Amino acid sequence: MRYYYCLVLFLFSNSLLASALLDVKPSNKTQFLSLIKAKQGDYALVSGSDEVCKSAPFTLVKQPTQGFTLGSLIDFSDLHNGTQTKKIPDFCIVTSKLKYFVNGIVRTNRYSRCNDESDEGTTVEDLRFEDNDKITYTLSQPSVSCVFEKQ
Repeated sequence: MRYYYCLVLFLFSNSLLASALLDVKPSNKTQFLSLIKAKQGDYALVSGSDEVCKSAPFTLVKQPTQGFTLGSLIDFSDLHNGTQTKKIPDFCIVTSKLKYFVNGIVRTNRYSRCNDESDEGTTVEDLRFEDNDKITYTLSQPSVSCVFEKQ
């Protein structure tokens, strides 16, 4: 009888583990790509005064996996996983790191110049979709903040 209880407990714990493993949600990137498909359209500037902050269309670049643009200056057309290193003239290293969220994306660019080792830095871009058909965009260097609303 004692072995019976142990066997039942063992089978029950295995079934709980299996159900937990099968309850898999899509990744943040998958959810984010679904979101950007639904957010296409024209957006008007609500707040922000920088050159980047202009009313503009939010459009996909051919396929959602290739990225999107919000006007001509907010460009996320190089979506990738993790960290990517690029070759750019006059720079020794340029890395781009993307972090996906269910409601937005953060891109961190790190760079250094070959001819001036002291000229290196990091910029962070953050684009978030708010619940009320608004997009918030921030840039760390130079400090920029814009809010757009879908028309």
